[in-house]
Amino acid sequence: MSLRFLVLLSGLGLVACAGGDAESSTDTMASSAGFTTPGTTSTGEGSSTTDDTTSTSTTTSESTSTSETSTTTEACPAGGEGCECLEGDACDPGLECVDGTCNVDAGTDSDTDTDTDMSTGADPFCGDGIAVPDELCFSPAVTLGMGSGPAAVLAEDIDGDALADVVCANSQSNNLTTRVYKGSNTFGSLSALIAETTPSDLVAVEVNGDANIDVIAANRGAGTVSLFAGSGDGKFIAGVSIPVGGQPRGLLAAKVDGDDFVDLLVANAADNTVGLLLGDGVGFGAMTPFGVGTTPVDIGIGDFNGDTNLDIIVANAGSSSLSMLLGNGQGGFGAATAVPAGGAPSAIAVGDVNGDDKLDLAVSVPSMDSAMVLLGAGFGMFSPGVPFSTGVGPTDITLSDMTGDGSLDIVTSNAGDNTVTVLRGTGVGAFMVAEPIAVGMSPAALAVGDFNGDDVPDLATADGAASTVTVLISDP
Repeated sequence: MSLRFLVLLSGLGLVACAGGDAESSTDTMASSAGFTTPGTTSTGEGSSTTDDTTSTSTTTSESTSTSETSTTTEACPAGGEGCECLEGDACDPGLECVDGTCNVDAGTDSDTDTDTDMSTGADPFCGDGIAVPDELCFSPAVTLGMGSGPAAVLAEDIDGDALADVVCANSQSNNLTTRVYKGSNTFGSLSALIAETTPSDLVAVEVNGDANIDVIAANRGAGTVSLFAGSGDGKFIAGVSIPVGGQPRGLLAAKVDGDDFVDLLVANAADNTVGLLLGDGVGFGAMTPFGVGTTPVDIGIGDFNGDTNLDIIVANAGSSSLSMLLGNGQGGFGAATAVPAGGAPSAIAVGDVNGDDKLDLAVSVPSMDSAMVLLGAGFGMFSPGVPFSTGVGPTDITLSDMTGDGSLDIVTSNAGDNTVTVLRGTGVGAFMVAEPIAVGMSPAALAVGDFNGDDVPDLATADGAASTVTVLISDP
């Protein structure tokens, strides 16, 4: 049987589901609230005592009188539990006519306890094919050989079948490698694309208007980005090299200047700048730099001040800060405003984690083994960061609803303990205890996508020390 992982938080109960012929639940907290475990009724083997005393009545009359024996019983109310019924008869509420008797409806829970949170009535176990809110299930990890020194990974549909495929940037072999998803948790053969020196980040976007996904790589050692135009069948044409700043580390694609062409933002670690390359529908123009903090490594984007223009937020590893640059909607950005990060950040994610329609930030801080959450206050301001423990040495971070409950969860890749961790969001800006899942050695980056088309998020990690990508496919 396949090994399955389930971490299901139901009320205060945390249930782990491991593979085998039967699914087992393990209490790790006070109780498994929300579950009804069938009780085993032990029926005693007590025997009824039979009175051995026999009372004999002797009748001397020779006249034999045949008497009709009449047994009188209390009438059974029509439709009552245990009473006779005919098919189609109406039984009392909560009962149904089964085998000629009104009995408890199998679909009715006779337990009147209303504390259960299993409102869907669905089977809450991994592998049953039913995605239940608060369920976190993955099939056994799939390990894919990719290239030397994986530094970044994408989970994107590159062959047009609406299912995610794997694209990996390999910083030591100076190439990009791809594997397309083939179904049944399997992937196709390895294909390689020649990049420039030390590709360290990737972004997938449709650049040239042909409806095919293109891939852009940041080449840290070369001070360039490489644009690989996709053909829509999983293949790409040779990369076009575009100069940017020194040691480009982070990439982000968005439309920032009001036209319909995708633009490119690059975090240049050696220059302490973010570069903007405006798109023209074919490629990108020359880079315009904007000053930020020391050693920028990642970029987030959103409307942080409510003026409907996109702003950018940059994670600066060297100055342990974030830099916010407000956009004017025409491709320009104001001077950077420093926001404390609480430590040297490795990555940043943007989303509304508390449901107030204001964008919040989640920042991975390796030195603290934590994700710092900064709640947006509007007008370009954020509350002080609150740390939530992750795995050891988080390298990358994303916000995604992994459990289907409508609230964003934090996901981090952790190089120090070879895990990804999921921190369930409460919907009010707080997060539950991190739940670790083992992946390959020293994961440097992670991606979220849907490989098997079940509309439940899957994960992939670039395992920097193992030359592999680990894929975790959902198994609700």
